[in-house]
Amino acid sequence: MSESVECSELPSELLLPIGKGLDTRIEILRFRGVCKSWRSAISCSDFIPRFPLKFPNPFPPPRRRRRRRLSWLALSHDEADHLHQQTICLLHEIILYRLTPSASSDKGWLIKVEDCKMHLLDPHRERYESESDSPNILPNNFVLLDYGTVELTRAHTLEIQSLIPIGRVNKVVMFNDCHVFVVYGDGKLGHAKCGDESLTCLGEMGLEFDDVIVYEGQVYVVDRFGICWWIKINDSTLDLVKFWNTCGSDCLKTQKHLVESDGTIYIVDRQLDREWRGRHYACVVGFKVYKKNEWGGEWVLEESLGDRAFILRSDCSLSVSTREFFGYEGNCIYFTQQNQIHVFNLENNSITNADLNEDKVYIQTTL
Repeated sequence: MSESVECSELPSELLLPIGKGLDTRIEILRFRGVCKSWRSAISCSDFIPRFPLKFPNPFPPPRRRRRRRLSWLALSHDEADHLHQQTICLLHEIILYRLTPSASSDKGWLIKVEDCKMHLLDPHRERYESESDSPNILPNNFVLLDYGTVELTRAHTLEIQSLIPIGRVNKVVMFNDCHVFVVYGDGKLGHAKCGDESLTCLGEMGLEFDDVIVYEGQVYVVDRFGICWWIKINDSTLDLVKFWNTCGSDCLKTQKHLVESDGTIYIVDRQLDREWRGRHYACVVGFKVYKKNEWGGEWVLEESLGDRAFILRSDCSLSVSTREFFGYEGNCIYFTQQNQIHVFNLENNSITNADLNEDKVYIQTTL
C-alpha cells in the first residue's frame, strides 16, 4: 500500500493542471489558500474567466423614415447606423453562494461573485455598524478556507455600451451554456446562441412576456396574463408551447416573476399603481404569490411563505430560508424600486425600506 503524501508536498507538475482546470474565481481562491506551495503554483492572473462574452446587440438600428434626419438625435440615418454599429454588448455571469463560518455550520451569508469581486447581499446594512462583533456579521477580512461555500445559482446580465438611446432589457437567462434568452422592456422575447450575429424574436405578435426561468432542466416564460409557456428547443428550431393555465391578474398594472423555491415553481404578481411597460415609472403597492399545484395545471394563492424569503433581483429571482441565511426575514419579498431595496411582508401587507450592503467588496486574507 502506498504511503499518503501531504498536500504541501505534491509536485508542481500536478498542481498546475489541477489549478488550470478550476472553473470559478471562488475555486481559485480556495485552491490558493491551502498552503504556500499551492498558492505559488497558480496566480490569479492565470485564471482566464469565460465571461464576459461578446454578444450581439439586442436592439435593431433606428428605422429609416421619410425625414432625412432623426430629430431626437439630430443625426442622419447613416450617422445613426454608424453609431449603432459601434455599440458594444457583453454578457456577464454572476454566481450566488452561501458562505458559512465552517463546513458544519447551518447558517451563513448570501454572497455574489461578479467580475472577480465578492459582494455581500445583506439587506440590513445598519447591522454592520451596530453589531460588528456579532457572530452573525461577516468580518471585513477573512480567510476563505475557514468558510464553507455552496453554489446556489448562476445568473446573467447584459452590459450595453451605446452612443445612441436604446431600449431596456428586463431579464437574461442562459441555458446549457449556449442558448441565451432575453426579455425586453416592452415584453418581446429574443433568443441567440453564443456566436450568433443577431437575436431572433420568439412568439406571436402581441405577446408580452414578463419573466423567463430555467426550471427542472427546461426553459419557461410567463406572459402578462400569467400564462406559462415552455420553450421547446429542437435541433434547429424553437417552439413556444402553452404549458400552464392563467395565473393572477391580467391587468396592465401588474408584473409577473417566476421563482423556484424548494423544488416548486411560483408566480409572484407584482401589483403597481400604473401601467409599467415602456419607460414609465410605477410604484409597487403589493404582491400576490401563486404556487403551482403539483397535481394539475392550476395555480393556488399562497397566503404564507413560512420561513422562506423571496428575493426579486434584476439578474435572477431566488428563494432563501431564514434557517440558512443571516439578514433575511421569513414570509417576506425583497425587491428593488428606484435603486432602493424594499421589503413586502405577506402577513400584514406592509412595505418597508431596507439597505442592501452590496456596495461593499470583501477581501480574503489568503491572498
